[in-house]
Amino acid sequence: MPAAMDNVHAVILAAGASSRMGSPKQLLIWQERPLLAHALANAQAVLAERTVVVLGANAEAIKAAVDFNSSKVVLNPSWADGMAGSIRAGIQAVPDTASAVLLMLCDQPLISAAHLQSLLSAWQNAPERIVVSQYAESFGVPAVFPAAYFAQLASLTGDRGAKPLLLRFEDTLVKVPLLEAELDVDTTSDYQRLHALNEM
Repeated sequence: MPAAMDNVHAVILAAGASSRMGSPKQLLIWQERPLLAHALANAQAVLAERTVVVLGANAEAIKAAVDFNSSKVVLNPSWADGMAGSIRAGIQAVPDTASAVLLMLCDQPLISAAHLQSLLSAWQNAPERIVVSQYAESFGVPAVFPAAYFAQLASLTGDRGAKPLLLRFEDTLVKVPLLEAELDVDTTSDYQRLHALNEM
Protein backbone atom coordinates (compact mmCIF):
# COMPACT_ATOMS: atom_id res chain seq x y z
CA MET A 1 0.00 0.00 0.00
CA PRO A 2 1.44 3.43 -0.90
CA ALA A 3 2.61 5.58 2.01
CA ALA A 4 0.33 8.44 3.09
CA MET A 5 1.18 11.99 2.11
CA ASP A 6 -0.54 13.59 5.12
CA ASN A 7 2.70 14.02 7.05
CA VAL A 8 5.02 15.06 4.22
CA HIS A 9 6.23 18.66 4.46
CA ALA A 10 7.99 20.86 1.89
CA VAL A 11 11.10 22.84 2.84
CA ILE A 12 11.98 25.60 0.37
CA LEU A 13 15.51 27.00 0.70
CA ALA A 14 15.49 30.74 -0.05
CA ALA A 15 18.12 32.19 2.30
CA GLY A 16 21.02 32.92 -0.04
CA ALA A 17 22.39 36.37 -0.85
CA SER A 18 22.33 35.84 -4.66
CA SER A 19 25.86 37.23 -4.82
CA ARG A 20 26.39 36.12 -8.42
CA MET A 21 23.10 37.70 -9.49
CA GLY A 22 23.64 41.06 -7.81
CA SER A 23 20.03 41.30 -6.61
CA PRO A 24 17.78 38.90 -4.65
CA LYS A 25 16.95 36.10 -7.08
CA GLN A 26 14.06 35.10 -4.82
CA LEU A 27 12.29 38.21 -6.19
CA LEU A 28 13.18 37.87 -9.90
CA ILE A 29 9.94 37.91 -11.86
CA TRP A 30 8.98 34.75 -13.74
CA GLN A 31 5.51 34.33 -15.24
CA GLU A 32 4.36 37.53 -13.52
CA ARG A 33 5.40 36.58 -9.99
CA PRO A 34 8.64 36.31 -7.98
CA LEU A 35 10.61 33.05 -8.31
CA LEU A 36 9.99 32.26 -4.65
CA ALA A 37 6.23 32.75 -5.05
CA HIS A 38 6.37 30.37 -8.02
CA ALA A 39 8.13 27.66 -5.97
CA LEU A 40 5.77 28.21 -3.06
CA ALA A 41 2.66 27.88 -5.23
CA ASN A 42 3.94 24.58 -6.62
CA ALA A 43 4.71 23.24 -3.15
CA GLN A 44 1.31 24.26 -1.82
CA ALA A 45 -0.42 22.69 -4.82
CA VAL A 46 0.82 19.27 -3.70
CA LEU A 47 1.27 19.66 0.08
CA ALA A 48 -1.17 22.48 0.97
CA GLU A 49 -0.14 24.40 4.09
CA ARG A 50 2.56 21.88 5.06
CA THR A 51 5.27 24.15 3.70
CA VAL A 52 8.31 25.75 5.36
CA VAL A 53 10.26 28.58 3.71
CA VAL A 54 13.78 29.31 4.99
CA LEU A 55 14.85 32.94 4.57
CA GLY A 56 18.14 34.65 5.43
CA ALA A 57 19.66 37.42 3.32
CA ASN A 58 17.18 40.16 2.30
CA ALA A 59 14.50 38.53 4.47
CA GLU A 60 12.54 41.72 5.12
CA ALA A 61 12.39 42.69 1.42
CA ILE A 62 11.29 39.16 0.52
CA LYS A 63 8.62 39.07 3.24
CA ALA A 64 7.27 42.38 1.95
CA ALA A 65 7.06 41.12 -1.64
CA VAL A 66 5.82 37.53 -1.31
CA ASP A 67 2.51 36.26 0.07
CA PHE A 68 3.38 33.20 2.13
CA ASN A 69 -0.27 32.32 2.78
CA SER A 70 -0.29 29.76 5.60
CA SER A 71 3.30 28.62 5.12
CA LYS A 72 5.72 28.68 8.00
CA VAL A 73 8.60 31.13 7.51
CA VAL A 74 11.82 30.57 9.44
CA LEU A 75 15.01 32.62 9.46
CA ASN A 76 18.47 31.10 9.13
CA PRO A 77 20.65 33.63 10.98
CA SER A 78 23.82 31.91 9.73
CA TRP A 79 22.77 31.94 6.06
CA ALA A 80 26.20 33.27 5.07
CA ASP A 81 27.78 29.95 6.15
CA GLY A 82 26.10 28.13 3.28
CA MET A 83 23.13 25.99 2.35
CA ALA A 84 23.61 23.35 5.05
CA GLY A 85 22.51 25.78 7.77
CA SER A 86 19.30 26.49 5.87
CA ILE A 87 18.59 22.78 5.50
CA ARG A 88 19.11 22.43 9.26
CA ALA A 89 16.74 25.33 10.00
CA GLY A 90 14.12 23.84 7.70
CA ILE A 91 14.35 20.35 9.18
CA GLN A 92 14.07 21.77 12.70
CA ALA A 93 10.91 23.64 11.67
CA VAL A 94 8.90 20.63 10.52
CA PRO A 95 6.82 18.82 13.15
CA ASP A 96 8.11 15.71 14.91
CA THR A 97 5.34 13.75 13.21
CA ALA A 98 6.71 14.45 9.69
CA SER A 99 7.22 11.24 7.72
CA ALA A 100 9.27 12.89 4.94
CA VAL A 101 10.45 16.24 3.62
CA LEU A 102 10.32 17.50 0.04
CA LEU A 103 13.46 19.63 -0.18
CA MET A 104 13.27 22.39 -2.80
CA LEU A 105 15.17 25.43 -4.01
CA CYS A 106 13.49 28.70 -4.95
CA ASP A 107 15.50 29.09 -8.17
CA GLN A 108 14.40 26.14 -10.34
CA PRO A 109 11.58 27.88 -12.23
CA LEU A 110 10.91 25.19 -14.84
CA ILE A 111 9.71 22.78 -12.16
CA SER A 112 5.93 22.43 -11.89
CA ALA A 113 3.55 21.02 -9.32
CA ALA A 114 3.19 17.94 -11.56
CA HIS A 115 6.95 17.36 -11.32
CA LEU A 116 6.80 17.54 -7.53
CA GLN A 117 3.85 15.15 -7.53
CA SER A 118 5.86 12.62 -9.55
CA LEU A 119 8.63 12.69 -6.92
CA LEU A 120 6.11 12.27 -4.11
CA SER A 121 4.39 9.40 -5.92
CA ALA A 122 7.73 7.64 -6.31
CA TRP A 123 8.37 8.10 -2.58
CA GLN A 124 4.93 6.69 -1.72
CA ASN A 125 5.95 3.47 -3.45
CA ALA A 126 9.33 3.32 -1.65
CA PRO A 127 8.84 5.32 1.56
CA GLU A 128 12.10 4.19 3.16
CA ARG A 129 14.24 5.53 0.30
CA ILE A 130 15.40 8.99 -0.79
CA VAL A 131 13.81 10.08 -4.08
CA VAL A 132 15.85 12.51 -6.22
CA SER A 133 15.50 14.40 -9.48
CA GLN A 134 17.78 13.09 -12.21
CA TYR A 135 18.98 15.44 -14.94
CA ALA A 136 21.76 15.37 -17.53
CA GLU A 137 24.80 13.82 -15.86
CA SER A 138 23.73 14.46 -12.29
CA PHE A 139 20.95 14.23 -9.71
CA GLY A 140 19.76 16.30 -6.78
CA VAL A 141 16.88 18.45 -5.55
CA PRO A 142 13.97 18.64 -5.55
CA ALA A 143 14.23 15.48 -3.51
CA VAL A 144 12.16 13.62 -0.94
CA PHE A 145 13.93 12.57 2.26
CA PRO A 146 12.26 10.10 4.64
CA ALA A 147 12.30 10.99 8.35
CA ALA A 148 15.05 8.40 8.95
CA TYR A 149 17.45 10.82 7.22
CA PHE A 150 16.45 14.00 9.10
CA ALA A 151 19.26 13.71 11.65
CA GLN A 152 21.84 13.39 8.87
CA LEU A 153 20.35 16.35 7.01
CA ALA A 154 20.51 18.39 10.22
CA SER A 155 24.20 17.55 10.69
CA LEU A 156 25.31 18.76 7.23
CA THR A 157 27.87 21.57 7.08
CA GLY A 158 29.15 24.02 4.48
CA ASP A 159 27.67 25.09 1.16
CA ARG A 160 27.19 21.83 -0.74
CA GLY A 161 23.66 21.34 0.48
CA ALA A 162 22.42 17.77 0.59
CA LYS A 163 24.73 16.47 -2.15
CA PRO A 164 27.25 14.73 0.18
CA LEU A 165 24.35 12.83 1.77
CA LEU A 166 22.94 11.84 -1.62
CA LEU A 167 26.33 10.60 -2.79
CA ARG A 168 26.71 8.51 0.37
CA PHE A 169 23.42 6.72 -0.34
CA GLU A 170 23.60 6.74 -4.14
CA ASP A 171 23.15 2.97 -4.40
CA THR A 172 19.70 3.13 -2.79
CA LEU A 173 18.34 6.36 -4.31
CA VAL A 174 15.18 6.34 -6.39
CA LYS A 175 15.98 8.57 -9.38
CA VAL A 176 13.12 10.24 -11.22
CA PRO A 177 14.05 11.81 -14.59
CA LEU A 178 13.44 15.56 -14.31
CA LEU A 179 15.36 17.52 -16.93
CA GLU A 180 13.64 20.74 -15.82
CA ALA A 181 15.58 20.63 -12.55
CA GLU A 182 18.83 21.29 -14.37
CA LEU A 183 18.17 25.01 -14.88
CA ASP A 184 18.70 26.98 -11.71
CA VAL A 185 18.97 30.76 -11.84
CA ASP A 186 22.30 31.82 -10.34
CA THR A 187 23.46 34.48 -12.80
CA THR A 188 22.03 37.13 -15.09
CA SER A 189 22.77 34.89 -18.08
CA ASP A 190 20.75 32.06 -16.46
CA TYR A 191 17.83 34.47 -16.11
CA GLN A 192 18.16 35.55 -19.75
CA ARG A 193 18.25 31.89 -20.80
CA LEU A 194 15.07 31.26 -18.84
CA HIS A 195 13.27 34.06 -20.66
CA ALA A 196 14.60 32.86 -24.00
CA LEU A 197 13.10 29.41 -23.29
CA ASN A 198 9.80 31.06 -22.44
CA GLU A 199 9.71 32.80 -25.81
CA MET A 200 10.38 29.65 -27.87
